[in-house]
Amino acid sequence: MRVFNFFLFLLIFNFFNNPLLAHGPSRQKVSENISINADPTTVWEIVSNFKEFKWNSNIKKTIANDNNIGSERILEFINGEKIKQKLEKVDKKKMFVGWRILETDNKVLPVNSYAAKVFVKKNDDDSTNVNYKAGFYRGFMGNDPPEELNDENSKKKVEQFIKESLKGLKKIAEKN
Repeated sequence: MRVFNFFLFLLIFNFFNNPLLAHGPSRQKVSENISINADPTTVWEIVSNFKEFKWNSNIKKTIANDNNIGSERILEFINGEKIKQKLEKVDKKKMFVGWRILETDNKVLPVNSYAAKVFVKKNDDDSTNVNYKAGFYRGFMGNDPPEELNDENSKKKVEQFIKESLKGLKKIAEKN
C-alpha cells in the first residue's frame, strides 16, 4: 500500500508541476474610435496612403517603398526609435487597411505579433468614423515579464500610440 501511495503522490505531483501546463501571454486587443468632420473619401485617402504616416506627431519620418500589399515601411520616431511594418490588406470598397509590425523597438511599442486594421465609415451626419483596432502579444513572450514588457504596459503603450495617431488623423483630415 505504501508503494501505491508513493506512486499516486508522484503522479499527482508531476501532473500539477508539469511545465506543459504553464500559461504564456494572452493576446491583447485595443480598439479606439474617433469621429472626424470630413467626408469619408478625404479620410480614406489619408488612411490608405501607406507611404505617408503623418498622423502621429511623434513620428519624424516615414520611409516606404510603395502602397501595394506586401509593401514595407519604417516609421522613425522623433527620439530615433523605429518600427518596421508590412501592408497586408487594402479594401477600397469597404475602406479598411491592415498592416503588421515586422520589427519594433520595445521602448516605443513593446509588442509581439502586432496586427492592426483601420476602418473608415460614413456617419449619418456626413462626418466620418474611424476605428483603429490592434491585436498583439506583450513585449516579453515568456512567463514573469519585466514590468516594461508586461501585458499592462504593452497595452498602455499601444493605446497611447493609437490615440495619438487618431488625434493626428483628425487634425489633418479636418484641415482639407
